[in-house]
Amino acid sequence: MKFLRTRGGLVTLAAAALVVTAAAVAPAAAAPTGDLSTLADSSTFPLADPDTLLAKDGSYVTYGTTVGAGTGARCGATGRLYVPVLVHGSGNSVGMANCASHDALPSGPGAWAEPGGAVWAPGVAQFGSRFFMFYTASRKGTGQKCIGRAISDSARGPFQNQGEWACPDAGRWALDANPFVAGGNLYVTYRDDAIASGAETGISTVRTDGEGRAIWDTRRDMLKSTDITWDTAKTSGGTHVVENPSMWKAADGDWYLMYSGNNWDSARYATGIARCGASPLPGSRCSPIREGVSRPFFGFTGSAGLNPIRGLPGNHQGPGGMDVFAAADGSERVVWHWWNGSTRFPMTGVLTRPSTGFLVS
Repeated sequence: MKFLRTRGGLVTLAAAALVVTAAAVAPAAAAPTGDLSTLADSSTFPLADPDTLLAKDGSYVTYGTTVGAGTGARCGATGRLYVPVLVHGSGNSVGMANCASHDALPSGPGAWAEPGGAVWAPGVAQFGSRFFMFYTASRKGTGQKCIGRAISDSARGPFQNQGEWACPDAGRWALDANPFVAGGNLYVTYRDDAIASGAETGISTVRTDGEGRAIWDTRRDMLKSTDITWDTAKTSGGTHVVENPSMWKAADGDWYLMYSGNNWDSARYATGIARCGASPLPGSRCSPIREGVSRPFFGFTGSAGLNPIRGLPGNHQGPGGMDVFAAADGSERVVWHWWNGSTRFPMTGVLTRPSTGFLVS
């Protein structure tokens, strides 16, 4: 989710008002099956903060931030979509879709949130036979960004709201929740401004019970904006952003954290990687890898970027919101969005680890 909190106050950027302009890639014609993109692993549907998983039927489901009526091509979905769903691929062919098939959260963010308000950055994981969604919305009456929880028997939904999940004291924000399963337990990693102060932000992970409710005494600090410098490079004032986290266990047995930083609406928005050690709940904060304190790991390699360690397919501006997920064969894949100057679009790729570090192709 993308907001700007300045030292003088809050400015909310409504993702629900995304409009595809003439500068955007024109959407392809919709097909009832999901209209697989002819561009390798790219989509022309304007979807921010994507999260992808493998559904029980072998297809892949990608969720994202609320879009307005008439935004993007449709293949079954109509009107405003609180949590738009793109269905694509099968087996080990992940692909991507150009149209939204339906809304995974048609009832909206729930009674705890602003009525009719947008949903940002939904994250979903299968835990047992059910699917658990954690999403961001504005708390009713305050505008504070907090996290809600919803459950479904199907990856495609509809998800049923279970109420507010995390809302820190003193108006601090909790957002961009990303659930994952490890050792028979469900965990949630999220941007947690309660562990920082002022313009600083942070990322936490917590274990949940069988219903997805946080067991708060398990919460651990994973990263703070003070751990890096590139989050504020070429910016002036405003929030020191680390957000949109994703945790995964790599082949070396260690857990790693992906996260986004800098201004979402710029070429500088990029992705960092930090090593967290052998446990998803480490005893100390994760450590940015390579030159990750001063440089993002993945980002736009043009002059308007931040000199990332690696580029990404297409070398688009502002690549962020990167989420790691598993294909049918267990191989590691990623989904992320990029920014064309007005709108964000999702892409998927294969995550590998050559001797020189992680690579997306």
